[in-house]
Amino acid sequence: MSSRKTTLETVLARWRTRLPPGTSPEALDAFVRRNRPALEDRVARKAATRGELPETATEFAAYDLLVARERARDAEPDERVWQRLSVQIDRRVRRGTKELEVLANFGLDYVNARGEALLLRGAGWDALALLLARPALAVLVAGSVVAVRDTMGRLSIHPGRRGTLNHLHADLGKAEREVQHLREVLEIPLGTRARLGRFALELWARARAANDPHAPQDAGGPR
Repeated sequence: MSSRKTTLETVLARWRTRLPPGTSPEALDAFVRRNRPALEDRVARKAATRGELPETATEFAAYDLLVARERARDAEPDERVWQRLSVQIDRRVRRGTKELEVLANFGLDYVNARGEALLLRGAGWDALALLLARPALAVLVAGSVVAVRDTMGRLSIHPGRRGTLNHLHADLGKAEREVQHLREVLEIPLGTRARLGRFALELWARARAANDPHAPQDAGGPR
């Protein structure tokens, strides 16, 4: 899976190789100078939907736009969240990716990220798993995204908050280890979609129960 970052400069490089007849590079450069803020915002929004790590304030703001939609979906029952993930798995398989690959990467990435987000909430963080082209985990403060962890385990901190989230790395590492521990405890092999679904529902229930001792620990689900 490519980790190449999409920026306005990478987009412009492609545009310059595809200029229509009669359009000069100088005209393109003038257009960019006039519209740079809007173009940067558009590229940042597209990159966010792909789960790319944000670096600039504009790129983090693009993630803010995704949070309201994803938070509403995350608040639905676990079975509904799994159904939505299963639909996304179907789409990738129909496009030609082998199902085992989709399950082992995209599917499991999101399942784990949601479990970690639930555990982080117990540590006091406003954390949310995002079902994007490449799932991501976002951490918010006062309703704005201040950190994003991608599928490769890399964590990006908002440029205005660097040095102020000292406990996040430790709490995120703890959540990752706890998800791995729960996977070992559950002992559910993940070679099929039904098994991944069962694992997802039980993992999420147990992660939630870690924050609320009265929450049910067996969510049932696909067998």
